Amino acid sequence: MRRLLIVAALILAVCLHAMALGKAADAMKLLPKDESQAFVLPSPLLKIAALEFHGIASDILFLKSTVFIGSAVGRKEKAGIKEWEWNWYAKILDASTDLDPYFLDPYLYANAFLPWEPGKVEEANRLLEKGSRYRDWDWRMPFFVGFNDFFFLHKDAEAAPFFMEASRRPGGDPMLASIAARIAFKENRTETAIFFLEETVRMTDDQSLKELYETRIQALQSIALLERGVGLYKKKFGRFPSTVDDLVRRNIINQIPVDPYGGTYSVALDGKVRSTTSSELEPHISPLMRSLH
Repeated sequence: MRRLLIVAALILAVCLHAMALGKAADAMKLLPKDESQAFVLPSPLLKIAALEFHGIASDILFLKSTVFIGSAVGRKEKAGIKEWEWNWYAKILDASTDLDPYFLDPYLYANAFLPWEPGKVEEANRLLEKGSRYRDWDWRMPFFVGFNDFFFLHKDAEAAPFFMEASRRPGGDPMLASIAARIAFKENRTETAIFFLEETVRMTDDQSLKELYETRIQALQSIALLERGVGLYKKKFGRFPSTVDDLVRRNIINQIPVDPYGGTYSVALDGKVRSTTSSELEPHISPLMRSLH
């Protein structure tokens, strides 16, 4: 009898897996192939069309978004993901959370991708602020908004209240309250960003998102190491180094850290460390460097 139950469970698992693959394939067919197809039905109409099945409709839209990310992020062509595709992705997540504003995953994926690759910080924050209103017990929503304001937009005064709110919610780290006070001084931005990302990894269950954030932490740790080296160089020699190689030649650091995104590092005239080719570290690249790239 026990053996029959095991066999039945395995058959059921295989059937469910096949159904999931089928749904993913169907969702792939529905992805827009060009900008003219990148239309998302307005949320009021979606709610009418979904009847009482708002949760199911929300799941379907989110499935489409994850299929898109899975198929698009690994593209080999130079152009990568196009602007209109990112706009469509943001609208799909917005529609999914309009249908079910308590659905956590769309908010997590919005924050994992929109601010970083395409630089759509405002779009991500609008979604997260919606999530913060509905998921008013969830400290992660204001935490993410605060991080984006601090790290990407450099709006420290606007970031602080979100960190304070995150610290007050159940499960929120009380340390966020002190961090909120400290960030106004604009000191140790990279070190503080690493702390925030480590907190994000700690509270993330999705393994693929964990790996994404861990790579970003590694990149920022390399930046932080070089920034400390530049500071020591300036203190010792009275000027900034011309290149990061000067830090090794002058025995400030042992070796140049590896950029996990495959880029190289340089030192700007103001002593800031830049990643010359890594799109993942765009916040560290000045407008002039970005236009040269």
